[in-house]
Amino acid sequence: MAKPKILCLHGFGESAELFKIRTRNIRAVVGEHAELVYPDGPIDIGSLHMTTGDLVDPEIASEFTNLGWWWMRRGRSFEARGIGKTLDLIGKLLTEQGPFDGIVGFSQGAALAIVICALLAGREGPLSLGAVEHPQMKFLLLAGAFQLEVPEYEYLYQGEFDVPSLHIVGAYDTVVEPERSRQVQGCFAAPEVFEFVGGHFIPQSPKCARIVRRFLAPFVAGLDAEDAGAGAAVAEPAAGAVAATA
Repeated sequence: MAKPKILCLHGFGESAELFKIRTRNIRAVVGEHAELVYPDGPIDIGSLHMTTGDLVDPEIASEFTNLGWWWMRRGRSFEARGIGKTLDLIGKLLTEQGPFDGIVGFSQGAALAIVICALLAGREGPLSLGAVEHPQMKFLLLAGAFQLEVPEYEYLYQGEFDVPSLHIVGAYDTVVEPERSRQVQGCFAAPEVFEFVGGHFIPQSPKCARIVRRFLAPFVAGLDAEDAGAGAAVAEPAAGAVAATA
């Protein structure tokens, strides 16, 4: 049986190389049970985007490529420049390397994951993946997610997605405020939420690993069910959400 394949989308001003480090907790959970695919965004940002934690992390090289999936430009209205180029890349990736079982996305990569989900659901508008035949994702694991605040893209968020989702939210995130992440949770029929005490990053804590393992267990064969249940001590959520602190 082929391993599940998971698409991993980095944040703005980052790269596939850096995102592999950011997701080391998730990679440790998945182990050899799934194939993780890390593409680079096609937009060259050209300026470093790092957190204080990155600066002291010995695993992170002093120089790396800074990429994104689009530029947000404010004129008379917001404009996501370069998103067409990104969707061409994603469409090619889905066709040539798919099918993918799910997506792990951080920040702008999480926003892109939701766009992909909407387009695979057949929502019609100005954005397109092209002539792609790919099933809907089985799950989304999103950290620091947000909606594109572009009026002509509002159609992407109309109606709920019947796709299992886990939303990781930093209670003190000042890059993507928790309110913006909570807003996007409303796009999903039964979102699970892990809210932690921290900012704009993916927690490396054992508690986060337990929550991620429990969420991924139904989609990734081989993840130990007993270990997946270790996160059951987390408070029972309202409306299908899981709220906890790291």
